[in-house]
Amino acid sequence: MTIGYRWTRMLSIVVLISGVAGCQRENPVEKSQAPQPSPSVVDQAVRQSVDAIQTPMDKARGVEGTLQDAAARTADRVREGTE
Repeated sequence: MTIGYRWTRMLSIVVLISGVAGCQRENPVEKSQAPQPSPSVVDQAVRQSVDAIQTPMDKARGVEGTLQDAAARTADRVREGTE
């Protein structure tokens, strides 16, 4: 064996070992999360927000029917007056 062959062989072994060692990945360390607020507290806040929006809308829907009835009665009176 010649000295050049030995160096080439030794260099290729070192490259292979370092390549295999470099390819192995360690599992990433997971960050610890801050404690989340209780889901019931969050759910309750969401429900309150939705109720705060839905309640006036429901009342408006009820008033809408009343206003349509009143408009129909007014239209009937106007028609009676013109006949």
